[in-house]
Amino acid sequence: MKKRNPQGINIRKARVHDIPKLLEIENACFDYDKLSRRNFHWMIKKAHSIFMVLQYDARLAGYGLVLINSGTSLARLYSIAILKEFQGMGLASKLIKELEERSALDEDCAYLRLEVKEDNKSAIRLYERLGYTKFTEKDDYYDDGKTAYCYEKRIRTLTKPQRLNIPYHGQGTEFTCGASSLMMAIKTFNPDFDMGLSHELQIWREATTIFMTQGHGGCGPHGLALSAWRRGYQVEMFLSRSEVLFLNTVRSEEKKKIIELVHRDFEKKIAETNIKVMKKKLTLKDLKEVLNKGGIPIILITTYHFDHNRAPHWVVVTAYEDHFVYIHDPDQYQNSDYAGVISRVHIPIPEDQFVKISRWGKDRLSAAVVVYSE
Repeated sequence: MKKRNPQGINIRKARVHDIPKLLEIENACFDYDKLSRRNFHWMIKKAHSIFMVLQYDARLAGYGLVLINSGTSLARLYSIAILKEFQGMGLASKLIKELEERSALDEDCAYLRLEVKEDNKSAIRLYERLGYTKFTEKDDYYDDGKTAYCYEKRIRTLTKPQRLNIPYHGQGTEFTCGASSLMMAIKTFNPDFDMGLSHELQIWREATTIFMTQGHGGCGPHGLALSAWRRGYQVEMFLSRSEVLFLNTVRSEEKKKIIELVHRDFEKKIAETNIKVMKKKLTLKDLKEVLNKGGIPIILITTYHFDHNRAPHWVVVTAYEDHFVYIHDPDQYQNSDYAGVISRVHIPIPEDQFVKISRWGKDRLSAAVVVYSE
Protein backbone atom coordinates (compact mmCIF):
# COMPACT_ATOMS: atom_id res chain seq x y z
CA MET A 1 0.00 0.00 0.00
CA LYS A 2 1.42 3.38 -0.98
CA LYS A 3 1.98 5.64 2.01
CA ARG A 4 0.63 9.14 2.01
CA ASN A 5 2.97 12.05 1.71
CA PRO A 6 3.11 13.74 5.14
CA GLN A 7 1.77 17.15 4.22
CA GLY A 8 -0.57 19.33 6.20
CA ILE A 9 1.16 18.50 9.49
CA ASN A 10 0.59 20.76 12.47
CA ILE A 11 2.20 20.23 15.88
CA ARG A 12 0.73 22.40 18.62
CA LYS A 13 0.15 22.46 22.37
CA ALA A 14 -2.53 20.14 23.72
CA ARG A 15 -5.74 21.77 24.92
CA VAL A 16 -8.50 20.61 27.21
CA HIS A 17 -10.95 20.22 24.31
CA ASP A 18 -8.50 17.66 22.80
CA ILE A 19 -9.10 15.22 25.66
CA PRO A 20 -11.88 13.13 23.99
CA LYS A 21 -9.63 12.55 20.96
CA LEU A 22 -6.62 11.92 23.19
CA LEU A 23 -8.57 9.20 24.99
CA GLU A 24 -9.40 7.58 21.64
CA ILE A 25 -5.69 7.60 20.71
CA GLU A 26 -4.72 6.23 24.13
CA ASN A 27 -7.19 3.35 23.94
CA ALA A 28 -6.19 2.53 20.37
CA CYS A 29 -2.43 2.53 21.07
CA PHE A 30 -2.03 1.02 24.53
CA ASP A 31 -3.23 -2.07 26.36
CA TYR A 32 -1.77 -1.14 29.75
CA ASP A 33 -0.85 1.91 31.85
CA LYS A 34 -3.35 4.10 30.03
CA LEU A 35 -3.78 7.77 30.85
CA SER A 36 -7.31 8.60 31.99
CA ARG A 37 -9.40 11.68 31.31
CA ARG A 38 -8.35 13.01 34.70
CA ASN A 39 -4.66 12.30 33.94
CA PHE A 40 -4.85 14.18 30.64
CA HIS A 41 -6.57 17.14 32.28
CA TRP A 42 -3.90 17.31 34.97
CA MET A 43 -1.07 17.04 32.41
CA ILE A 44 -2.51 19.89 30.34
CA LYS A 45 -3.48 22.26 33.16
CA LYS A 46 -1.16 21.58 36.12
CA ALA A 47 1.85 19.43 35.31
CA HIS A 48 5.28 20.89 34.56
CA SER A 49 5.14 19.41 31.10
CA ILE A 50 5.44 19.89 27.37
CA PHE A 51 2.32 18.35 25.90
CA MET A 52 2.02 18.48 22.12
CA VAL A 53 -0.52 17.02 19.71
CA LEU A 54 0.12 16.24 16.06
CA GLN A 55 -2.56 16.98 13.50
CA TYR A 56 -2.48 15.46 10.02
CA ASP A 57 -4.81 17.21 7.59
CA ALA A 58 -6.67 18.68 10.60
CA ARG A 59 -7.19 15.23 12.18
CA LEU A 60 -5.59 14.47 15.54
CA ALA A 61 -3.14 11.66 14.72
CA GLY A 62 -1.05 11.45 17.88
CA TYR A 63 0.49 13.16 20.85
CA GLY A 64 3.78 13.45 22.75
CA LEU A 65 4.14 14.23 26.45
CA VAL A 66 7.34 15.32 28.17
CA LEU A 67 7.63 15.85 31.93
CA ILE A 68 10.22 18.28 33.32
CA ASN A 69 12.11 17.42 36.50
CA SER A 70 11.93 20.50 38.70
CA GLY A 71 15.29 21.81 39.88
CA THR A 72 17.23 19.77 37.30
CA SER A 73 18.08 19.91 33.60
CA LEU A 74 16.30 16.65 32.87
CA ALA A 75 13.24 16.06 30.72
CA ARG A 76 11.43 12.74 30.43
CA LEU A 77 9.46 11.54 27.43
CA TYR A 78 6.58 10.14 29.43
CA SER A 79 4.37 9.02 26.56
CA ILE A 80 4.14 9.19 22.78
CA ALA A 81 1.41 7.72 20.59
CA ILE A 82 0.60 7.76 16.88
CA LEU A 83 -2.55 6.14 15.52
CA LYS A 84 -1.78 2.99 13.52
CA GLU A 85 -3.12 4.36 10.24
CA PHE A 86 -0.64 7.25 10.45
CA GLN A 87 2.41 5.16 11.37
CA GLY A 88 5.25 4.67 8.91
CA MET A 89 5.18 8.25 7.68
CA GLY A 90 7.86 9.69 9.95
CA LEU A 91 5.36 11.47 12.18
CA ALA A 92 6.77 10.08 15.44
CA SER A 93 10.23 11.36 14.47
CA LYS A 94 8.86 14.82 13.72
CA LEU A 95 6.99 14.89 17.01
CA ILE A 96 10.02 13.76 19.06
CA LYS A 97 12.24 16.37 17.40
CA GLU A 98 9.71 19.07 18.27
CA LEU A 99 9.65 17.87 21.88
CA GLU A 100 13.46 17.86 22.01
CA GLU A 101 13.65 21.42 20.70
CA ARG A 102 11.04 22.74 23.12
CA SER A 103 12.65 20.92 26.07
CA ALA A 104 16.04 22.48 25.25
CA LEU A 105 14.92 25.99 24.34
CA ASP A 106 11.86 26.53 26.54
CA GLU A 107 12.94 24.56 29.62
CA ASP A 108 16.75 24.74 29.31
CA CYS A 109 17.03 20.94 29.60
CA ALA A 110 20.26 19.15 28.74
CA TYR A 111 18.85 15.63 28.39
CA LEU A 112 15.68 13.99 27.18
CA ARG A 113 15.19 10.51 28.62
CA LEU A 114 12.68 7.73 28.10
CA GLU A 115 11.82 4.19 29.08
CA VAL A 116 10.87 1.48 26.60
CA LYS A 117 9.91 -2.17 27.00
CA GLU A 118 12.71 -4.56 26.16
CA ASP A 119 10.60 -6.29 23.48
CA ASN A 120 9.34 -3.11 21.77
CA LYS A 121 11.78 -3.50 18.89
CA SER A 122 10.22 -0.93 16.57
CA ALA A 123 10.31 1.81 19.23
CA ILE A 124 13.90 0.92 20.14
CA ARG A 125 14.94 1.19 16.48
CA LEU A 126 13.24 4.59 16.23
CA TYR A 127 14.94 5.96 19.34
CA GLU A 128 18.37 4.68 18.36
CA ARG A 129 17.95 6.12 14.86
CA LEU A 130 17.20 9.50 16.46
CA GLY A 131 20.41 9.39 18.48
CA TYR A 132 19.24 7.96 21.81
CA THR A 133 21.61 5.66 23.69
CA LYS A 134 20.80 3.14 26.40
CA PHE A 135 22.36 4.02 29.75
CA THR A 136 20.75 1.56 32.16
CA GLU A 137 18.08 -1.12 32.57
CA LYS A 138 15.42 -1.69 35.20
CA ASP A 139 14.37 -5.29 35.75
CA ASP A 140 10.74 -6.19 36.48
CA TYR A 141 9.70 -2.59 35.81
CA TYR A 142 6.40 -3.14 34.02
CA ASP A 143 3.27 -4.83 35.36
CA ASP A 144 3.96 -7.92 33.24
CA GLY A 145 7.49 -8.26 34.68
CA LYS A 146 9.28 -7.02 31.56
CA THR A 147 12.52 -5.05 31.77
CA ALA A 148 12.64 -1.33 30.97
CA TYR A 149 15.46 -0.10 28.76
CA CYS A 150 16.36 3.47 29.71
CA TYR A 151 17.54 5.72 26.89
CA GLU A 152 18.78 9.30 26.79
CA LYS A 153 19.88 11.94 24.33
CA ARG A 154 21.83 15.15 24.81
CA ILE A 155 19.52 17.81 23.42
CA ARG A 156 21.97 20.63 24.06
CA THR A 157 25.49 20.74 22.67
CA LEU A 158 27.65 19.65 25.58
CA THR A 159 30.64 17.38 26.06
CA LYS A 160 29.50 13.93 27.15
CA PRO A 161 30.61 13.45 30.78
CA GLN A 162 32.66 10.50 31.96
CA ARG A 163 30.28 9.21 34.61
CA LEU A 164 31.32 6.81 37.32
CA ASN A 165 29.80 3.41 36.68
CA ILE A 166 27.80 3.43 39.91
CA PRO A 167 24.96 0.89 40.08
CA TYR A 168 21.68 2.49 41.09
CA HIS A 169 19.90 1.30 44.24
CA GLY A 170 16.59 2.71 45.39
CA GLN A 171 16.14 3.01 49.14
CA GLY A 172 13.97 0.27 50.60
CA THR A 173 12.30 2.51 53.18
CA GLU A 174 11.43 6.18 53.46
CA PHE A 175 14.24 6.76 55.97
CA THR A 176 17.28 4.87 54.60
CA CYS A 177 18.54 7.24 51.89
CA GLY A 178 21.95 7.48 53.58
CA ALA A 179 22.37 3.73 53.86
CA SER A 180 21.21 3.25 50.27
CA SER A 181 23.67 5.88 49.02
CA LEU A 182 26.56 4.22 50.85
CA MET A 183 25.54 0.85 49.41
CA MET A 184 25.73 2.27 45.87
CA ALA A 185 29.29 3.42 46.56
CA ILE A 186 30.34 0.07 48.03
CA LYS A 187 28.69 -1.90 45.22
CA THR A 188 30.81 0.08 42.74
CA PHE A 189 33.99 -1.24 44.33
CA ASN A 190 32.62 -4.68 45.24
CA PRO A 191 30.17 -6.14 42.67
CA ASP A 192 29.39 -9.03 45.06
CA PHE A 193 28.20 -6.71 47.82
CA ASP A 194 24.80 -7.65 49.25
CA MET A 195 22.24 -4.95 48.36
CA GLY A 196 19.39 -6.55 50.31
CA LEU A 197 17.09 -4.64 52.64
CA SER A 198 18.47 -6.36 55.74
CA HIS A 199 21.93 -5.00 54.97
CA GLU A 200 20.48 -1.59 54.23
CA LEU A 201 18.78 -1.55 57.62
CA GLN A 202 22.00 -2.72 59.30
CA ILE A 203 23.91 0.25 57.90
CA TRP A 204 21.06 2.56 58.88
CA ARG A 205 21.21 1.28 62.47
CA GLU A 206 24.97 1.85 62.55
CA ALA A 207 24.80 5.35 61.08
CA THR A 208 21.67 6.91 62.59
CA THR A 209 22.10 9.90 64.86
CA ILE A 210 19.04 11.95 64.07
CA PHE A 211 15.68 12.25 65.76
CA MET A 212 13.20 13.89 63.43
CA THR A 213 10.17 15.79 64.65
CA GLN A 214 8.18 12.70 63.69
CA GLY A 215 8.90 9.29 62.23
CA HIS A 216 12.21 7.45 62.02
CA GLY A 217 15.65 8.96 62.37
CA GLY A 218 18.12 9.29 59.52
CA CYS A 219 21.82 8.77 58.92
CA GLY A 220 24.40 11.39 59.85
CA PRO A 221 27.77 11.92 58.15
CA HIS A 222 29.80 10.56 61.07
CA GLY A 223 27.82 7.31 61.15
CA LEU A 224 28.05 6.85 57.37
CA ALA A 225 31.79 7.49 57.43
CA LEU A 226 32.30 4.90 60.18
CA SER A 227 30.07 2.36 58.39
CA ALA A 228 32.18 2.68 55.23
CA TRP A 229 35.47 2.53 57.19
CA ARG A 230 34.39 -0.60 59.10
CA ARG A 231 33.85 -2.32 55.74
CA GLY A 232 37.43 -1.65 54.74
CA TYR A 233 37.14 1.51 52.64
CA GLN A 234 39.13 4.72 52.76
CA VAL A 235 36.95 7.65 53.80
CA GLU A 236 37.05 11.45 53.80
CA MET A 237 34.43 13.57 55.49
CA PHE A 238 33.72 17.23 54.72
CA LEU A 239 31.80 19.20 57.37
CA SER A 240 31.13 22.93 57.43
CA ARG A 241 30.33 22.85 61.16
CA SER A 242 31.96 21.19 64.16
CA GLU A 243 28.94 21.56 66.46
CA VAL A 244 26.45 18.79 67.17
CA LEU A 245 24.41 18.37 64.01
CA PHE A 246 20.65 18.38 63.48
CA LEU A 247 19.69 19.61 66.95
CA ASN A 248 17.28 22.09 65.41
CA THR A 249 15.22 19.23 63.94
CA VAL A 250 13.79 18.36 67.37
CA ARG A 251 12.13 20.23 70.21
CA SER A 252 12.50 17.70 73.02
CA GLU A 253 15.40 18.47 75.35
CA GLU A 254 15.69 14.76 76.16
CA LYS A 255 16.11 13.89 72.47
CA LYS A 256 18.65 16.67 72.06
CA LYS A 257 20.73 15.17 74.87
CA ILE A 258 20.63 11.77 73.18
CA ILE A 259 21.67 13.27 69.84
CA GLU A 260 24.60 15.01 71.52
CA LEU A 261 25.71 11.80 73.28
CA VAL A 262 25.61 9.81 70.04
CA HIS A 263 27.40 12.59 68.16
CA ARG A 264 30.24 12.75 70.72
CA ASP A 265 30.55 8.96 70.68
CA PHE A 266 30.85 8.99 66.86
CA GLU A 267 33.49 11.73 67.05
CA LYS A 268 35.50 9.69 69.56
CA LYS A 269 35.34 6.58 67.37
CA ILE A 270 36.33 8.53 64.24
CA ALA A 271 39.36 9.95 66.09
CA GLU A 272 40.57 6.35 66.52
CA THR A 273 40.48 5.70 62.74
CA ASN A 274 42.29 7.04 59.68
CA ILE A 275 39.16 8.80 58.44
CA LYS A 276 40.15 12.25 57.16
CA VAL A 277 37.90 14.98 58.54
CA MET A 278 37.90 18.21 56.54
CA LYS A 279 36.44 21.06 58.58
CA LYS A 280 35.10 22.86 55.53
CA LYS A 281 32.31 22.59 53.03
CA LEU A 282 32.86 20.52 49.91
CA THR A 283 33.33 23.08 47.14
CA LEU A 284 32.83 22.44 43.44
CA LYS A 285 36.63 22.43 43.09
CA ASP A 286 36.88 19.81 45.85
CA LEU A 287 34.15 17.79 44.17
CA LYS A 288 36.03 17.66 40.89
CA GLU A 289 39.25 16.68 42.68
CA VAL A 290 37.74 13.78 44.63
CA LEU A 291 36.05 12.46 41.48
CA ASN A 292 39.37 12.64 39.63
CA LYS A 293 40.97 10.64 42.47
CA GLY A 294 38.33 7.91 42.11
CA GLY A 295 36.30 8.87 45.18
CA ILE A 296 32.53 8.52 45.32
CA PRO A 297 30.93 11.53 47.07
CA ILE A 298 27.80 11.02 49.14
CA ILE A 299 26.25 14.45 49.64
CA LEU A 300 23.68 15.79 52.08
CA ILE A 301 21.12 17.91 50.24
CA THR A 302 17.79 19.54 50.77
CA THR A 303 15.11 18.50 48.30
CA TYR A 304 13.15 21.70 48.75
CA HIS A 305 13.94 22.86 45.21
CA PHE A 306 12.53 19.55 43.90
CA ASP A 307 9.51 18.83 46.10
CA HIS A 308 9.30 21.64 48.73
CA ASN A 309 10.35 19.14 51.42
CA ARG A 310 12.96 20.54 53.82
CA ALA A 311 14.09 17.18 55.24
CA PRO A 312 17.79 16.28 54.88
CA HIS A 313 18.45 13.74 52.13
CA TRP A 314 21.53 11.82 50.92
CA VAL A 315 22.44 11.37 47.24
CA VAL A 316 25.45 10.03 45.31
CA VAL A 317 27.42 12.16 42.85
CA THR A 318 28.25 10.25 39.66
CA ALA A 319 29.91 12.96 37.51
CA TYR A 320 30.73 16.65 37.24
CA GLU A 321 31.28 18.22 33.84
CA ASP A 322 30.01 20.97 31.51
CA HIS A 323 28.72 22.98 34.48
CA PHE A 324 26.46 20.08 35.52
CA VAL A 325 26.68 17.82 38.57
CA TYR A 326 25.11 14.39 38.06
CA ILE A 327 23.55 12.44 40.93
CA HIS A 328 21.87 9.15 41.76
CA ASP A 329 18.88 9.92 43.99
CA PRO A 330 17.83 6.81 45.98
CA ASP A 331 14.39 8.23 46.79
CA GLN A 332 11.69 5.89 45.51
CA TYR A 333 8.99 7.63 47.52
CA GLN A 334 8.58 10.80 45.48
CA ASN A 335 5.16 12.41 45.63
CA SER A 336 4.48 11.71 41.98
CA ASP A 337 2.85 8.76 40.27
CA TYR A 338 4.73 9.73 37.10
CA ALA A 339 8.32 9.52 38.39
CA GLY A 340 10.19 6.67 36.69
CA VAL A 341 13.63 5.26 37.39
CA ILE A 342 15.15 7.53 34.73
CA SER A 343 14.13 10.51 36.86
CA ARG A 344 16.51 9.35 39.62
CA VAL A 345 19.58 8.03 37.77
CA HIS A 346 22.47 10.32 36.70
CA ILE A 347 20.26 13.40 37.19
CA PRO A 348 21.91 16.47 35.60
CA ILE A 349 21.79 19.49 37.91
CA PRO A 350 23.26 22.88 36.93
CA GLU A 351 26.25 23.59 39.17
CA ASP A 352 24.74 26.80 40.61
CA GLN A 353 21.60 24.86 41.50
CA PHE A 354 23.72 22.09 43.05
CA VAL A 355 25.42 24.64 45.30
CA LYS A 356 21.98 25.73 46.53
CA ILE A 357 20.66 22.23 47.26
CA SER A 358 23.86 20.98 48.94
CA ARG A 359 23.27 23.21 51.96
CA TRP A 360 20.77 22.12 54.57
CA GLY A 361 18.90 24.02 57.25
CA LYS A 362 18.98 27.58 58.48
CA ASP A 363 22.68 27.34 59.28
CA ARG A 364 23.37 25.99 55.75
CA LEU A 365 25.10 22.82 56.90
CA SER A 366 27.31 21.29 54.23
CA ALA A 367 28.16 17.60 54.72
CA ALA A 368 29.77 15.02 52.46
CA VAL A 369 31.24 11.56 52.89
CA VAL A 370 33.68 10.46 50.17
CA VAL A 371 34.35 6.73 49.80
CA TYR A 372 37.48 5.36 48.11
CA SER A 373 38.36 1.79 47.23
CA GLU A 374 39.98 -0.43 49.86
